[in-house]
Amino acid sequence: MALVITLVGMTLEAVPTNSQQLVEQGQRAFETGAYGQAATDWEKAVEVFHSQGNTNAEIQTSISLASAYQALGQNRNAVQILEDSLKRAGQTGDRSLITLAEWKLGAALVMTPEPQRGEVLLNKALDAARADRNPEYSAAILNDLGNSLASQQRYPEALKAYQESSTLSQQSSNLCLAAQALCNGALTATHAGENSVADGWNSQALQLAEQLEASHAKAFLLLTAGQTDRQIKGTNAESAQRLVLRVYSSFRQASQIAEQLDDQSIETYALGYLAQLYEQDGQNETALDLTRRAAFAAQQAQMPEALYRWEWQTGRLLNKQGRSEQAIAEYRRALQTLKPIRNDISAGYGNSGARSSFREAVGPLFYELADLLLTQAKSTSDPQQQQELLREARDTVENLKTVELEDYLCDECADALRDKIRPVEAIDKHSAVIYLIPLPTRTEMLVGLNSGLKLFTIDVGAADLISVVRDFRHNLETRTTYGYLAQAQQLYDWFIRPIRGLLTENQVNTLVFVPDGALRTIPFAALYDGNRFLVQDLAVAVVPGLSLVQPEAGDHKNMRLLLNGLSVPVQGFAPLDFVTNELDSIDQIYPSQTLMNQQFTLAEFQSRLRDDQFSIVHIASHGQFNRDVHKTFVLTYDNQLSLDDLEASIRPSQYRGRPVELLVLSACQTAAGDDQAALGLAGVAIKAGARSALASLWFVNDQSTSALITEFYRQLQLSPTLSKARALQAAQIKLLNDRRYRHPCYWSPYLMVGNWL
Repeated sequence: MALVITLVGMTLEAVPTNSQQLVEQGQRAFETGAYGQAATDWEKAVEVFHSQGNTNAEIQTSISLASAYQALGQNRNAVQILEDSLKRAGQTGDRSLITLAEWKLGAALVMTPEPQRGEVLLNKALDAARADRNPEYSAAILNDLGNSLASQQRYPEALKAYQESSTLSQQSSNLCLAAQALCNGALTATHAGENSVADGWNSQALQLAEQLEASHAKAFLLLTAGQTDRQIKGTNAESAQRLVLRVYSSFRQASQIAEQLDDQSIETYALGYLAQLYEQDGQNETALDLTRRAAFAAQQAQMPEALYRWEWQTGRLLNKQGRSEQAIAEYRRALQTLKPIRNDISAGYGNSGARSSFREAVGPLFYELADLLLTQAKSTSDPQQQQELLREARDTVENLKTVELEDYLCDECADALRDKIRPVEAIDKHSAVIYLIPLPTRTEMLVGLNSGLKLFTIDVGAADLISVVRDFRHNLETRTTYGYLAQAQQLYDWFIRPIRGLLTENQVNTLVFVPDGALRTIPFAALYDGNRFLVQDLAVAVVPGLSLVQPEAGDHKNMRLLLNGLSVPVQGFAPLDFVTNELDSIDQIYPSQTLMNQQFTLAEFQSRLRDDQFSIVHIASHGQFNRDVHKTFVLTYDNQLSLDDLEASIRPSQYRGRPVELLVLSACQTAAGDDQAALGLAGVAIKAGARSALASLWFVNDQSTSALITEFYRQLQLSPTLSKARALQAAQIKLLNDRRYRHPCYWSPYLMVGNWL
């Protein structure tokens, strides 16, 4: 549910009556939860003020408009408006207006991948409000500052800010803001594991709420307090029962206020949350009735951000009753409702490690529908219907992968590829696409061949699968032991052994994995059948999603390379002694342009790519894929190449009609066990605008890296029709056969991501 945006200091003086009426109409609409109407009124008022040249009134109303967009979940629009408002406020020199704009922009940035910048602006606004002795501003800013600190898991600082906000608010008789700060503090305390503190703060918030008149704000506070009480773990049966009763009372009161005020924006959540209580109590029929009423209220209020939740909830309840056909219809409806707003919703989660990701919040919707579709596919005897259901299940998970990657990259570049989708299985008859879908009680594996999709069920749930995957990754990086073999064989038995005959029958020589979650962090090439590694029999490639790759064979004979490398220590990173040899060896195979050490600067790298056309961009330098995209980088001599820098440098070649075929990052790494960080490796080619990427999951001995990379290029040069995946396979096998590098920690972490042909 959207946060209530506190509107403070929005009174406009000396403005024409019709403009003032629009502002006041918007204010009344906002206070009753009619955020769409508020936005419409304020948009009109902004236009009037602009035409009149009334800059201050235009800026103030724009800030109100941004608050309406935030409440509607359109945070990106809100930030854009507030950035412009702050810039224009600075030009007016009006201190109060600047403080207001800094505060509101800071609060909005908390819900983006830039919470640190938001915190800086909030602190700046707070200092100004305190200097001006404005307790009303100070209290509201402190509440928003608490939200920022809580989003970064700085719980003690957040609680201190909420406490000060509540105290100041009570001193100035703003009981609503005081209760809101206490509610936010209670929720933060639950995240910090301080359940008794959360209980106490929620009690205080509810006591203050009792003193408020019936209003949208009061009902919202009750809903917030009820949701927090659901998260507080009672220390004993008696306290648990007390909390359940308090939750029910809060939701029921909110529902009554909504009915009294005809406030459908509150009613939809009150009914939906009440339904969840009845579901937990096993009263599914009552829960279903309340959920349908909640969905109707969301439709009436034109609130898709609430509607998709209740359609999802309806589907889940119908499935519990064994009504699978109706359940599937509701899940499909929920995804359709979510589709136009999913980018705004994902922006609310950002890619900060402190917040839950879009996948954690909404992913179960996609997977629950996929589960139902796969179950139905198994029960049908109609081959055509089965294929349709299998494709829909796959495409459902595929949609999640796209949004998840866009969420991580803070970019809609992945969605732009959708117009160019071709059926991947039909492109190369010797490739098989392995689509893995981990579910709570089992893992489903879809194998895509020219002849269609085949479904295989593996008797291992997601939790147990992840445990094996984590151990496998950890043991692979320990080059002194063979502890990885147990997991390598287990994973082979799950994923490869059941389909071995099918692969042989279809003369498959390349497996293209579409991994999910933790599976992105492991090299499938190192799976082991007891005698041989998978790579010894089949080439292996990885794609982040079928709709995110354009498989197309390239011309490997007449390639032009830009080689970039660091062999000397810079910026606190150790030297890479074999980089010089690596680049010299490649240059002997393919004549290249080379930027080495002092030449490999950010400016020179960008200049070369701007002025010339290259088939391959090769970077032999330290780098890391981080769970925060803003901390993902490749080292240059004088700076760090971010993913945005790579995009700005490489993507223009795409617009010139000759995209970079391959981006090679030969010394990067991804933290073990970090599924979010692995999204960086999965999406680097998409972000940069290259067809594919060759990168490593972990940092490897640079002598073995040099040997493998050189052999990879030699294979491409010797056999121009050889796919990139099979060239990598040959290079990996050569290292595997060298007794110094037989352990898979040396050769397996290199992944061909994207176009494998």
